[in-house]
Amino acid sequence: MKDAVVIGGGPSGLAAASELAKKQYEIKLLERNDELGGLLQQCIHEGFGTILFDESLSGPEFADVFIEKVDDAGVEVELNTYVKSVEKKDDHFEILTVTGEGVQNISARSLVYAIGCRERNRFEIKIGGTRPAGVYTAGTVQRLVNLYGILPGKDPIIVGGGDVGLIVARHLHLEGVDSLMMVYPEEFFSGLPRNAQQCILDFDIPYKPRTTVKRIIGEKKVEAVELVEVDENWAPIEGTEETYGCDSVILSVGLIPYSEKVEELGAVIDPRTGGPEVNEFFETSVDGVFSVGNLVQIFDYVDDAVKMSFVAAEGVDDYLKGAGRKRDEPVRLKPGKNVRSIVPQRIAHESEGKIKIFFRPGLEKENAKVDIRSEGRVLKSFKKRYIRPSTLEELEVSRGVIGGKKEVVVDVR
Repeated sequence: MKDAVVIGGGPSGLAAASELAKKQYEIKLLERNDELGGLLQQCIHEGFGTILFDESLSGPEFADVFIEKVDDAGVEVELNTYVKSVEKKDDHFEILTVTGEGVQNISARSLVYAIGCRERNRFEIKIGGTRPAGVYTAGTVQRLVNLYGILPGKDPIIVGGGDVGLIVARHLHLEGVDSLMMVYPEEFFSGLPRNAQQCILDFDIPYKPRTTVKRIIGEKKVEAVELVEVDENWAPIEGTEETYGCDSVILSVGLIPYSEKVEELGAVIDPRTGGPEVNEFFETSVDGVFSVGNLVQIFDYVDDAVKMSFVAAEGVDDYLKGAGRKRDEPVRLKPGKNVRSIVPQRIAHESEGKIKIFFRPGLEKENAKVDIRSEGRVLKSFKKRYIRPSTLEELEVSRGVIGGKKEVVVDVR
């Protein structure tokens, strides 16, 4: 019987596993691929580690730091291992896995899910047309270019102005792709401002805001797309259609937490984040099941996702020891005015210290005020010099502020 099984060998899973092993627990880490590190292994650009290590690392370099921690801590690692099912028993979990050597059962007192997210596809954003070869997600292109040296095409169009799409655009430009266009439905880039500047503006890569792809044209391979302008609600504006010739379409249209597995266990899913609802220690609504990283919500910085894995490790520690007195009724945290989503969704423990709250603002504003209120009364206010929907915001709140409230709302004004 393992004290905890960590499912997923990306940065958040590695951080949780190494931290728990340091606490002298018997840990097993399961990864379905043939290497640890997750998507970081294909992210050869720098920018990782600036928060945790005060230096800019590439994705593989950042991953190697935590792979080494897992090795040093003596965590038992199983690669090429697919988790087929998990069943909750009275006091433990039974995990059925499939490997190249056959089927095996693993028993664990607790679970940490770190299985990340997936990319949206063309059908989820309602792009019509034919189904030719040459339609990729940005993550797939990143892997093809950075790991295998394969270009998706010579005249690609990128749909979406998020961080991954911005970074892929720069990589393609540096690899010699001169005919490149980016379109996105927002008024401004939805990625981090530094990525917009360093990846697009610095290289004069052409882009069209308030524009999206209406349909893809081509039989065996992509030949063109029909572009259309959109309004502030992203609805197509009739009469603005134009045909744009290209040989590939790269979709960078958002990420969705891969939450189906925890939902099967009975965890409540937050429709705003797409991930499971969690408490301040990232424990789901199922006792003993924790979620970390992009499974909970999409983080802008991998450093923040890893920091939350450390918090989750504290929660697992409390759970295994039977420590940490829980409230009879957890305090509900809810997004209020101009807030799209919030994590955690509840405060379940009675203890001292501070709580980290992450929220996604719903507007762009200078000198914004963030209010934490309950029953119409403002409990505490924070000032933010500048907020935008593309940047996940963080608050650190004393537990005494929330007190014994039943429901707390976060507003932005």
